[in-house]
Amino acid sequence: MYDPTSQDSAPKVRIRLIGEALKRQADVQVLAGGRKARMVAGLRWLARSGIGSIDVVYVESSSSAATPFDLAFLLWARLRGRPVGVYLRDAYQRFRWLYPRQRRRQAIADLLWRITLPLLRSVASVIYCPSVGLARVLGVPGAVLLPPGTDPTLPFLGAGDKRVVASITTLDAAGGLPLLVDAVGLVRRRNADVRLLVIGGHGDRPADLPDWVDVVTSARADLPRLLGPAGVCVIPRPITPYTDLAIPVKLMDYLAFGKPIVATACLETRKVIADTGAALLVEDTVEALAGAISEVIDSPDLARDLAAKARGLAESDGWVWGARATRVIDTLVRPAQTPPRRPIQ
Repeated sequence: MYDPTSQDSAPKVRIRLIGEALKRQADVQVLAGGRKARMVAGLRWLARSGIGSIDVVYVESSSSAATPFDLAFLLWARLRGRPVGVYLRDAYQRFRWLYPRQRRRQAIADLLWRITLPLLRSVASVIYCPSVGLARVLGVPGAVLLPPGTDPTLPFLGAGDKRVVASITTLDAAGGLPLLVDAVGLVRRRNADVRLLVIGGHGDRPADLPDWVDVVTSARADLPRLLGPAGVCVIPRPITPYTDLAIPVKLMDYLAFGKPIVATACLETRKVIADTGAALLVEDTVEALAGAISEVIDSPDLARDLAAKARGLAESDGWVWGARATRVIDTLVRPAQTPPRRPIQ
């Protein structure tokens, strides 16, 4: 339910990577795009190939409401005996005290999301979620877990030789930029040559950012060049009931690039990585974040150790996107060969 052509957001990156992994194990036909584009593509595909040409349907749903065409397409697949797997990625609509609406029409969008979510759940044979916490919030405790995977085809960058703190994040408080700027400012009291590189900031540069902060908007292909020199990569997300549910795609990228990582200890991040030694996890305070950043920058041995463990974890069989694709096939394709299937609720 996205157009993954431009790799400028985590959902689009995820869709491309899980799609490529599935194509290595199965014959995959892709329907993608915005609301109108995927309706047109879907109708053309139905006219040309039809539901009879496939065994199952797997959907990476958007974080907004499903359209009538989406629901009708999936219902038609179920009625034709095809299992439907739906990956539910988000639930920010249930956390409006953390992410207030910016426009009036968002209230309507939230209402439509709340209406269509139960319909998506009902039409699905299998529900996938990135974490146990999100599945609980969405009301699907039996969801199959499908967190983001790692891509070991990315180059191993290792610990950079520059005193640069890098972060792929947004230019707002939700992404943790104010926390990160304050933390690096504290680091600079002892190490005045340390700079901060913010990657992926869309919109105007905040006027109050210090001159030692560089902000760049880049394509995904530019990440090796931008991250390579960095001495440490940081995920500074404030720890909230919402961020506790998420496992960031950027974490998996940092692991695959083999970068030293400092991240705030959000619950699901802590669950998957705390025992691996592949990152330093800290509380979401300026002092804790600054202390961990300084520790990595001031200790080349620690930086190299974190980098090696990060890359080693990213290359582990259970962490790669191929393992995620296998899980989809094992839970959706293979059971489809053995009736009875779960009835539409």
